[in-house]
Amino acid sequence: MATLFTGAAHIGIKALDIEKALRFYREVLGFRLIQRIRPGEAELVFLELGNTVIELVEVVDNRTFEDGVVNHLALRVEDIFQAIKHLQEHHVEMPSVEPMSLDEGRYNFFFRGPSGEKLELYQD
Repeated sequence: MATLFTGAAHIGIKALDIEKALRFYREVLGFRLIQRIRPGEAELVFLELGNTVIELVEVVDNRTFEDGVVNHLALRVEDIFQAIKHLQEHHVEMPSVEPMSLDEGRYNFFFRGPSGEKLELYQD
């Protein structure tokens, strides 16, 4: 039997200010712009980092939203301490300044994106 599901196409992230979010994901986190479209009233911006594609979804008229069952995006890094320093230099919102040790050289660290989205650095 063939596999019905072949992988994730993208991860959607709501953006309160689409231009600010686009700058953050490109300039701070190093994502590459793939496409911008406006299929309806909200603009969609697709960005890529490695094999991961995210879709920034414009929040229209400041409509409020809550976390869904997917509540964060984790980004793999080679040097979490250097990555945290990079975030600090870009004045990114961080609840702490030290990563959490998971065991055997693995670490994670949570921070916030420009729309308050929860993001994670992960080093293994």
